[in-house]
Amino acid sequence: MVLTLTPGGALHVAPRSVLTDDHRALIRAERDALVLALQAEAEPPPTAPPPRRSGNPLMTPDQGDECHAGGWNDAEIDTFQRREVRFTRMGRAADAEHLAERLTLRDRQLDDRRLCLECSALTEGGRCHLAARGRLPGVSRRLEPVQTILQRCEGFTLAPGLT
Repeated sequence: MVLTLTPGGALHVAPRSVLTDDHRALIRAERDALVLALQAEAEPPPTAPPPRRSGNPLMTPDQGDECHAGGWNDAEIDTFQRREVRFTRMGRAADAEHLAERLTLRDRQLDDRRLCLECSALTEGGRCHLAARGRLPGVSRRLEPVQTILQRCEGFTLAPGLT
């Protein structure tokens, strides 16, 4: 004998031929408990949120998911690896992977902003060479830019070896 719940919330017994008066009495007495049990059985279990694919502190969880949605193609992987190597050589080993990953998302979003780390005017001391020479109007000559924030700069020139 199988008990199911109809879309209208009624109990259905199959096959009816095996249903006795004792069964009917028991089903009537326990109807509410049976309905609750069948409803709970019909509800899908709660699903856990998908795991965050990136622990990148330079991106929100949604950005991390967007960056990895659908996987990366060969060109994205190659560019990521070149950037990671370049940032490591620049002394940014601790965050080279995160920076390269953030730039992968930037490229996917067709974002035209750049990191100062990508600019040929950034000196080894972390200062902007163009600002120091007075070539950026309204900018202090002692500018030490935040190197890891995407921004637009009229003096930006891509450093050799970067893409």
